[in-house]
Amino acid sequence: MLKNRYHRMLRASAGILCAFTLTIPANPVYAAPDSSELEQKTSELQDDIDTMNNELDTLSSRLEDTSSRIRKKAKEIENAKLDLASAKLNEKNHYKAMKERIRFMYEGGNISLLQILLTSESMSEFLNNAEYVTMISDYDRNMLNELQHIRENVEEKQDKLKAEQKKLSSLEKKLNRQQDALTEKLEETSGQLGDYTSKLEEAKAAEAAIEEAKNADADTIALLAAILECEAGVSYEGMIAVGTVIMNRVGSAKFPNTIEEVIYQSGQFSPVRSGKLDEVLQRGPMDSAYKAAKAVLAGERNSEVKKCLFFWASYTGHAGIIVGDNVFW
Repeated sequence: MLKNRYHRMLRASAGILCAFTLTIPANPVYAAPDSSELEQKTSELQDDIDTMNNELDTLSSRLEDTSSRIRKKAKEIENAKLDLASAKLNEKNHYKAMKERIRFMYEGGNISLLQILLTSESMSEFLNNAEYVTMISDYDRNMLNELQHIRENVEEKQDKLKAEQKKLSSLEKKLNRQQDALTEKLEETSGQLGDYTSKLEEAKAAEAAIEEAKNADADTIALLAAILECEAGVSYEGMIAVGTVIMNRVGSAKFPNTIEEVIYQSGQFSPVRSGKLDEVLQRGPMDSAYKAAKAVLAGERNSEVKKCLFFWASYTGHAGIIVGDNVFW
């Protein structure tokens, strides 16, 4: 509550102050988006993020399964290479052995195949010898055909495994591209969610400040005008900037939620500590300060400092946004 020594003055001027209509100034006004719309948007973005995370989990599982199948296929191809090499070696060795037998039977020693047949003592022996020669020849031919068939089957299996491996590799690349695209989209959406969450906090703070402004009485208007004059001097733009910080504090969970409590919070505003605020209240704030206070309560904000909660006198050399004689951050 204000000090008793200037209550009479405020009551005397209350009728005049209340007669003024709080109008929106001609200067640009910073208006935060509606919190309900922002809550709906943040909810939608969170749903999108949850969906994308589920899709990423599915893609990761598919990638892990595909990679496992590729590794397994690579082992099968290596085994097929060994089987093919073995089949080729068996075919080669059998073909070599067959040639050796043929050479022995037809060319080796002093007795040729014809002599074996012609020296048979009986027709039965002749037929038996002829059948023996035919059996050897058939065996070699059948064995060679079988080995060739085994080699061809192994080659076909190897080609099929390579084709499957190529297909799996193509699928792996496709899944990786999908994963990268989805990860990029997820990061982008997470950034948007962060932006909208920040905007939602700003909107709630602005709405809280507007609600406080609606309840402002003559004492509150005079108090706000006095602190604006004390902190910003004659600069109307500087007053609006200081008023923006005060209303930001009203809407912030880090500070009290009324204008009076924000201004009188311990250790915050030097004019309160020095007694300058009381002096201005006793004589009454100047007209431009009243105008700035009403404009702030009507919703006008300095867009440059719309997120600031602190300010110092500019001569202190602090870094930040300079408006009037103060630097804001």
